[in-house]
Amino acid sequence: MTAAALSTEHNLSWSRIRHMLAGNPGSVRRPLAFLTVAVIASSIASSSFLTVANVKALLTSSSFLVVLAVGEAFVILMGMIDLGAESMLSCAGMLAAWLVVFHGMAGWEGFLLALVFGFVVGGLVGVLVTRARVPSFVVTLGTYWGLLGVALLFNAGNYITPSENSHTVLFTFGGIANSSFGISNLIFITIGIIIVAQLVLSYTPLGSWVRAVGSNEQAGKAVGLSTRNIKVMAFMISGVLAALAGVMIASWQVSIYPTSGSGMSLQAIAGVILGGIPFTGGRGTIVGAAIGALVIGIINDVIVLIGLSSNYEYIFVAAILILAGLQARGGEFVK
Repeated sequence: MTAAALSTEHNLSWSRIRHMLAGNPGSVRRPLAFLTVAVIASSIASSSFLTVANVKALLTSSSFLVVLAVGEAFVILMGMIDLGAESMLSCAGMLAAWLVVFHGMAGWEGFLLALVFGFVVGGLVGVLVTRARVPSFVVTLGTYWGLLGVALLFNAGNYITPSENSHTVLFTFGGIANSSFGISNLIFITIGIIIVAQLVLSYTPLGSWVRAVGSNEQAGKAVGLSTRNIKVMAFMISGVLAALAGVMIASWQVSIYPTSGSGMSLQAIAGVILGGIPFTGGRGTIVGAAIGALVIGIINDVIVLIGLSSNYEYIFVAAILILAGLQARGGEFVK
């Protein structure tokens, strides 16, 4: 075989690989390809990775990030960003724990009030972005610091954990971190959130409005869509799901720290972009965003399995963010 033929064959093989990674804009092909690569690489790096016990532990520990990413996906689909999701997670978790441990409230009541808190704060953020016309980056950077401050105030900067047996029972918040059929309920909750969110995006008017406004806001206005209300609703969804993630992590740890969600906003954003939703919005899937978040969870899991310091997590997340930035070009980098 001549050198020219070898070169042509090499170029064709590389072209096929690039085409596989590119997929259609917003499809799940690329995140599935990344997931496949991550699983294969992790299996090679650690023989313990694909054990049943580790897979269950991975899916459970990644559930909070996946739920956070689902909420973030709605915001990014609108061409905006929510940097305050991690602070909402920790603040809502601290609120639920504070109500149960220090005020004797029933676990389910603390759970619901935490969700209401996320809904209300998300709505206020949306109003500031749409009515006051403050960029979402600025508003959510403010909520990042503000909610972190509130979380620190709940117990003078200390973590909250049940100190009595009755509180321990209440701290399960309805048993959301218990197991069913040998599988953590957190996994079932996360799968349910993904399914419902994807159905909303694919088969409801809200999903159509979100994609329409994210693709072309002016065209959406021209056909009579209330773009402001749709944007507010996206932030409400993000707020509620971040609050849910906070209660989930509190129940799982049987404790909650003011900084429990540290770093998760950027990880969720990276997961969303890695999952095929560009920063410009308008296209993508919830399933893809969830897969992207799971890929980041796999990286964190492998770091532990191979005995690296947790400090390496930041380096790998940086690499993921760069990769996410390349993907945000909508496939241009593979041409």
